[in-house]
Amino acid sequence: MSQTDLTRAVITPANARGLKRVRQLGSQLDSVRWERLCFDPSGTRLLAKAASRLRWWNLDTATDVASGSVELKMEPIEALFHGSNHIVTAGPPVAEAAVAWRPRLMAFSTTDGSLWREETLSAPATGLAMSRDGVLLAILERGEALLWDVAAWKRIRDLHGVEWHVTVKASAFSRDSRFAASIVTDYDHGQAYLYLWNLKASSHPWVHPLGFQFAASVAFHPTLPLLVARGVHEVVVMDVNERRVLRMFNDYSHYVSNLDFSPDGELMVSSAGDRGFALYHFDTGELLFSHSEDNDLETADAVFSPDGRFIAWAQGDGTVGLWGVGPVA
Repeated sequence: MSQTDLTRAVITPANARGLKRVRQLGSQLDSVRWERLCFDPSGTRLLAKAASRLRWWNLDTATDVASGSVELKMEPIEALFHGSNHIVTAGPPVAEAAVAWRPRLMAFSTTDGSLWREETLSAPATGLAMSRDGVLLAILERGEALLWDVAAWKRIRDLHGVEWHVTVKASAFSRDSRFAASIVTDYDHGQAYLYLWNLKASSHPWVHPLGFQFAASVAFHPTLPLLVARGVHEVVVMDVNERRVLRMFNDYSHYVSNLDFSPDGELMVSSAGDRGFALYHFDTGELLFSHSEDNDLETADAVFSPDGRFIAWAQGDGTVGLWGVGPVA
């Protein structure tokens, strides 16, 4: 972030009720649905994926115009930063570069949007997650899962995947890269499941029924060996070492589609009700702040910046709001 941004206080339970929109990125577009957001590890870039379009911003500059964009010929399930210089996603084949009917892993430069590297996949990717060390977890449509070293651009090893008939909703790595998780919805049986891999021990996942029907999001706690799996109203907190549920609670006032932690793990932020976002205290589940827009646009992801000073929120009109609290006293 820029020096001006660094004057903003870190968002905490004590000041969360003072959140305000401090910056608005991009220009208004036609209605944008289910836009996904992520920060790069340094917090200097923000990526937005809506349908087949990727856009990103350099937050160190004063302009709110996107610094780069890429239009793909198919809609990827996810797009993620690898460091600050590259974006990794799953995209369509190109005639001279891949088998005509097989999709690819693709990496683009954040400098000019040019294609950096590519690799043909055996099936479409239905879920992607990036670890802090740059290893990618890809869940493939045929029920396969693989670990991919993005820096070396090579396969590390295969993992036993998820069942073919489930839909992958979200994937994540633990902060120490020991664990990877995916949350899925099995529409045939009306059940959501958690798949948890211990990457240091086995290629087989531990599979746990979550007790609700629709999966929404999954996130590892940044400082504790805990994992949170969310349905649209339900929250399940699990101990990843002991493979047991610690607590559950429901939030029927909001319809959630994503979940993210503050860097210290004290706060959780979620998109809420298709019209806004909500901020919770992790230990108590208390709602600390919520905001919704007075329009019919379907808003999407809400995510914390890596330094905990901002929440980025996809506002449904093609713009992204940055929210923060007052300057450091």
